Amino acid sequence: MHIADVTWREKENGTFESGLTVWIQSDEEPAFLPLLPGRKISWEIRGPKRCIGNINTTGHLIRCPENSIILDSGQKCGPCQAVDFADPCIRCDGRRCDAIEARRLQCDVTDYVVYGVIFNDRTLKVGVSSKRRALTRWVEQGADFASILREISGGRTARRVEDRIGRQQGVTKQVRSERKIRALRDKLKIEDVNSILTEFANHTSHLDISSDPQIFDLSDYYSLKDLDTQPKPWRKRSEPIDGKTIIGEIVGMKGSLLVTRIDSSFLVVDLRQIIGFTIDMESDITMVTQTGIMDFF
Repeated sequence: MHIADVTWREKENGTFESGLTVWIQSDEEPAFLPLLPGRKISWEIRGPKRCIGNINTTGHLIRCPENSIILDSGQKCGPCQAVDFADPCIRCDGRRCDAIEARRLQCDVTDYVVYGVIFNDRTLKVGVSSKRRALTRWVEQGADFASILREISGGRTARRVEDRIGRQQGVTKQVRSERKIRALRDKLKIEDVNSILTEFANHTSHLDISSDPQIFDLSDYYSLKDLDTQPKPWRKRSEPIDGKTIIGEIVGMKGSLLVTRIDSSFLVVDLRQIIGFTIDMESDITMVTQTGIMDFF
């Protein structure tokens, strides 16, 4: 079972289910493997890391025809990256557009939001998302609180605004998983979140962001609840992934972080680290129709 992505899917009742998007044997469609609290897993992660495939013009993930080995930190081989419909948008900073014309035209008429998310250690991160997918994007990151700073039509404009806001003191555009892991047991009050956002808005009034932003508490969307003990990281970044095991009962997920337990010992895994690798496991796989990639824009 080849891991293609960490996935959070919004359900009809407004809640989320989390898991992995995976390739199974030679299937033409990827599958969704739900990771629910209480489930016991016994995984061996095996290499080499291989290409996860590419997104076609209809917004679906297509299997890599060569099943190419990836030797660097990327997730796609050169040929798949070259034809990927969405890949240029991931790297976009608003200064130039490398997407094909159909994607560029779509981007120009889409409503976007530039947002701020706050983690329980008081880290403030800025990002951009299509307006209709903002909530999912916040949950994917494992943020604790979120607020829309500006609503903008057109992706290139939104990216330029994001870049300007991201250059301000006290804000970042990227939060590493190690920092998220350290903050798993931290708690931040809504009053503190409001203070952080208000102070930031006052210092960036020249950027025309909201002076009274609505705050979204994201805690109820995650399956990972309060922890009595700080979980131990699954691996150091310098350690090889091939051959490592993930064993225990699932406690829950927050963003890409999966917490498991064996008796009173807790372990936390950043599942993004194993994208492209293969899982050997003893479990049934739930097949579902994949979501089109256009839901991400």
